[in-house]
Amino acid sequence: MISIRRFPPRIYCCPLGGETPLAWGLRGHEREYPDSERLRAELDRASVRGGMVGLGYFEKVRQRVYRLTPTGLLAARDVNGHDEGVKGKIDRTVADAITTIISHSVFREWLRDSTQPRYFRDAGHFWGVAPGTPPNLIRSRISHVDQTLRSANSLLQQRSVDAISAQHGRKLFDREDISRAIEFHEVLKGRFQKELETLQVVLNS
Repeated sequence: MISIRRFPPRIYCCPLGGETPLAWGLRGHEREYPDSERLRAELDRASVRGGMVGLGYFEKVRQRVYRLTPTGLLAARDVNGHDEGVKGKIDRTVADAITTIISHSVFREWLRDSTQPRYFRDAGHFWGVAPGTPPNLIRSRISHVDQTLRSANSLLQQRSVDAISAQHGRKLFDREDISRAIEFHEVLKGRFQKELETLQVVLNS
């Protein structure tokens, strides 16, 4: 996680539209400190064409604190070229995010019985939302699952492999895992579309 008050220059300079470090620096101290207000505005913009959170590169944890997502890490790989440290970080982060999805009890139950889950509360358990959760946060959680699955697919394609494994050969996830998880998530969103609409949650098509 990154606090916007201590944003590493290598991160805040590179992904933001290819601009130079000076463009995002605090006036008078451009080389030493980022302009936290400009960065916050750029990160939080909801437009899918602009904001880094809206694009799925960062997940907002709390006020002024953000977490780089698997999608963001894949973008970081493009910035950092073939840096082996970045490659290992990507593998571990994507694998951790995918493991959270495919090991979840709601997903495992669906694999055994495709009529599950029958109740929205179970879908909410999978998404990590509860009664009273703001619509924008529900939408963000659902979008985060979609983005994580897309990132895993992209990683497999980019590496031209059928599975991602740990250093000692233990399989972390494979194409079948991702395919079933994508199918499950599409079922979940479709099955509880009315409930989501009632909560004023509008998902991107």
